[in-house]
Amino acid sequence: MSLTSALFSGVSGLNSQSSVLGTIGDNIANVSTVGFKAGSTSFASLVTGAGTSTAGSGVTASTRLAVDQQGLIQSTGIATDIAISGQGFFVVKDNPAPGQGTFLYTRAGSFRQDQEGNFINSSGYVLQGYKLDAEGGLPAASTLLTSLSTVNTRDINGLAVATTSISLGLNLDASQTILTGAGDALKPVSTLNTGVGLSDVLAPTTGELEDGDAIDITLGDLTAYSFQYGGLASSDAISTTILGAATSSGKFALLSGAGGTGLHDGDGFSITTASGGTKTFTYNFANADETLGTFNSLDTLAATIDASPGLSARVASDGKLYIAPDDATQAMTIANLANTGHLTSLIAELGATFISTTAQADRFASLQGLKELVNEKAGITATSESDASDASLSITVDDPLQTVLFQDHTGNGGVLLAEFGFPAQTAVNVAAGNLTTPLDAIYDTTVGRDMASGDITPAFSRNIRVFDGQGNGHDLIISFAKSANNTWLVEMYASNLSDVTVTNSDGLLASGTIRFNGDGSLRQVSSSLTTPLPITWTNGTGTSEIALELGTAGQPLGTEGATTIGLTNGLSQFAGTYNVQFANQNGSGSGLLSSIEINDKGFVIANFTNGQSRNVFQIPLASFPNPNGLSPKAGNAFSSSDGSGTFSLALPGGSGVGVISTSALESANTDLATELTKMIVSQRAFQANTKIITTINQLLDDLNRVS
Repeated sequence: MSLTSALFSGVSGLNSQSSVLGTIGDNIANVSTVGFKAGSTSFASLVTGAGTSTAGSGVTASTRLAVDQQGLIQSTGIATDIAISGQGFFVVKDNPAPGQGTFLYTRAGSFRQDQEGNFINSSGYVLQGYKLDAEGGLPAASTLLTSLSTVNTRDINGLAVATTSISLGLNLDASQTILTGAGDALKPVSTLNTGVGLSDVLAPTTGELEDGDAIDITLGDLTAYSFQYGGLASSDAISTTILGAATSSGKFALLSGAGGTGLHDGDGFSITTASGGTKTFTYNFANADETLGTFNSLDTLAATIDASPGLSARVASDGKLYIAPDDATQAMTIANLANTGHLTSLIAELGATFISTTAQADRFASLQGLKELVNEKAGITATSESDASDASLSITVDDPLQTVLFQDHTGNGGVLLAEFGFPAQTAVNVAAGNLTTPLDAIYDTTVGRDMASGDITPAFSRNIRVFDGQGNGHDLIISFAKSANNTWLVEMYASNLSDVTVTNSDGLLASGTIRFNGDGSLRQVSSSLTTPLPITWTNGTGTSEIALELGTAGQPLGTEGATTIGLTNGLSQFAGTYNVQFANQNGSGSGLLSSIEINDKGFVIANFTNGQSRNVFQIPLASFPNPNGLSPKAGNAFSSSDGSGTFSLALPGGSGVGVISTSALESANTDLATELTKMIVSQRAFQANTKIITTINQLLDDLNRVS
């Protein structure tokens, strides 16, 4: 190798070490640069000639960046600072305008909003992301650069979220009284029966209330019942004189011998019924005692009989004694006592109608008897008021959704319903299944007999505030009424009728029924309640669709083969107070933009003053087959090259890319201690190369002097 080539080798060494020092200086200068990737210098020898005739020609240096080397993630507490943990790059542009600028890639995630609302990092590059639709959905073809746009929140000034669902957690009181169905009250109005007690014998009245008259009751499902009046006995009127007495309180005449009109002490008769057995009633002029079964007048006879178990008796205003079994369906046998030497025709003296009766089903002689008969039947209930006197009997259908028809039975001698003060009703066409002019169902939403109209008082109501698309608040009410065991009526209606456009006048939006299992869990919900409710607001904001979420309905726990088990995660039914665990809706009133943040999924989230949040962008990450082959650009960014390969886009955590760390930045991957060590080594190498040049220079001087 000639001296000249040695001189050039020294020069190449100086140049190479200068390159090393430049790289080290750049690494040290950017030790605080966010996302900076440190460079390293590699050396390669230069030779001339071929085969065995080669000579060294110095060294060449090349710099490579450690792009794929992770920097330390450090928390900043700033909501728009983001760092990548793992592989990948943020996609940025040098111009925010659509269709303008060049796509670049960076790890520098210190983004802030500029005056235009663009997310821009410290190098002036604007962040690119997928703009989401109103429902938070990605655009079509979201894996392409053409789907990216500048992340900009300038136009996000406010948000109002329309309510689309209401979820309710509520316990309904299982002991709640069932809603009374259609019916009316029976109360005797004739002179003989006005003011009677519930158990008092009802006296017959010619042309009004006659023995054998019947009431026919037909339910809306065509179940029919008939109840017949009768099964009682009566004396003659005391005013025509009975046994020497002309008033009910006057004592019957006492006879000391045979013959004449009167009684001997001990004269009497017996009454036998199935429930009360045989009871004996005897005359005692001096001592009428109910407890001893003795009497001495019509009044005391009535009191003595009435005090006997299984029997009822009274003297009506017509001066007659009426008696009947408490259970008028039973036979009643009346027989004289065989008293030798005494009057043995006491029954005949009381009157020709004072006779025994035969057993007959569904027969009553008092309001109490009718009440018991009605309550034995399915689907119908009788309740009473003022039992001791001035009694009335209310007969209603159990199902508040059913109609009922009350009629006098064909062939009645009297008008039984009129005697009871009941409104007249026309005939029923049972064969065709058509009730003609019945009492209407107590609950019928088609005509406004419902909770929304106020005709029905709900067992429980809850107000729920919802919002339309413009953020206007509206109050809806959900109400419940118990219609049967484990079954409830449910209505949703507007609190303010002027808020909604509906076909009816009561603001009813939806109605239906819910059923519960025996264990208190939800069994079934009407489809009218599970289908989203279309609500047209009158303020011009359009129609909302709101779904009711009332819990999981299904079979009781332990049901073999059940596909769904009923739960208590929404509505439940247990005895106790009405208890609202939650009443949630997903809408909100209008709110202004209050802050912007980015989460670990790459979503740019807009937060509003009404407490709502909305995902407005999602940030993808770019990956390359060889990230170290990227071309560096000013501002700590890179562009793709042949050496890097073709890019791919993926959402954070997806294939080939890392995850996003929020409120954090990636530090430069420069190791300051290593760089300082390299600097010392490079300095010495530089000095050695200068020594080569100095030495060769001296040798050349010597050579020149010799020649």
